[in-house]
Amino acid sequence: MFAAIQMRWISPFDSFLVLYVLFFQTVNMKYVDSLLLLVSLALAAQAPSGHEYEAPRAGDVRSPCPGLNSLANHGFIPRNGKGMSIAVLNKGLKDGMNVGTDFSIAIGGLGIQANPNPLASSFDLDQLDWHNFPIEHDGSLSRQDIYESGDDYSFNQDKWDEVLAYFQGKTTATIQDASLARYSRIKTQRAIDGDNFIYGARQLVLSTGETALYLSTMGNPMTGDAPVSYVKSLFEEERLPYELGWTKPDQETNLMSLGAMVVQIEAANPEVLPEGLSLGAGTLKDVYELKDPITGKLLNATCLLANTC
Repeated sequence: MFAAIQMRWISPFDSFLVLYVLFFQTVNMKYVDSLLLLVSLALAAQAPSGHEYEAPRAGDVRSPCPGLNSLANHGFIPRNGKGMSIAVLNKGLKDGMNVGTDFSIAIGGLGIQANPNPLASSFDLDQLDWHNFPIEHDGSLSRQDIYESGDDYSFNQDKWDEVLAYFQGKTTATIQDASLARYSRIKTQRAIDGDNFIYGARQLVLSTGETALYLSTMGNPMTGDAPVSYVKSLFEEERLPYELGWTKPDQETNLMSLGAMVVQIEAANPEVLPEGLSLGAGTLKDVYELKDPITGKLLNATCLLANTC
């Protein structure tokens, strides 16, 4: 005997109801997914708690470096810009931008040498303003040279506009464009300063290293690709662009990665290297250690400030 199978006839109205429910369940799930995505993006587009942007206050000090200034404005290093020990700098650079200890030790050591107190174990950001030492140099991407106004540390829109011209109409700053922009600033500033322009092998490496640094921390430490909007936020507002979607790179930026990018940047423009200078991955490290990039000779602050070495 075959078991009787009872079939229920489904009316067109029942079919419509089933499809209606399935459709709106799908739509609602997509809506929920979209809402969750928007919430996660909104949360990601915020600075970490305690590291919200705050503009400098009266009595705070800043440097010629927009990266260090941004870290201070977000509280990764002291917001007043004072008392930068190597340990403080190391934690701030690592937590804020994923920059390695080797870079922090190099920059921190230079900063301490810039402190007029020979017994100091820290420095203030404005002590990095010394002309031609330890990191300041002619031909800045975004600052005037000291010969123009005596102010080599404040952001200057006219200088920066020359750089931005190479990113016009583009969303991504590349090694090629950034290299040409840097070289343009050198040529322009040389014409303005004339015989006062100080630009030898050491200054070339420092200048190229700074371009590598902003491309790496605002973008990718390997490819050098960085969103133009992030770069503008760093230079123009001295702000880490969390609200634009930036997060610190997963891959660490260190002296070796920067040194390798320096070679790529310099190869991407027609600049003729000073006689005897051969760029390698370790050249930037040598310069930060106050070694002459051509001879390897150890330099000192006195001769650098006097431009006699």
